[in-house]
Amino acid sequence: MMPAIYGILVASNFIACVGLWFFKQWGAELYVVSFFAKTLFFVLLQQYAFSFYFNSVVSIIFIFILLRFYPKMSQNL
Repeated sequence: MMPAIYGILVASNFIACVGLWFFKQWGAELYVVSFFAKTLFFVLLQQYAFSFYFNSVVSIIFIFILLRFYPKMSQNL
């Protein structure tokens, strides 16, 4: 069960990156949702390693950058 959930989280993160590559708002929204879902997943599994904290900090910085450019992104699919 856990590998399937983790696979869905990784797939949603990849799809979000594709949306961001094309500068779409849904990509930014999906990236934020997948970040919180992945963080919740690791917290529930109590997987606290250096990579968890490092990836969280990098993702939060990236989310702030996304918020700056969000109004300029395309709303269309």
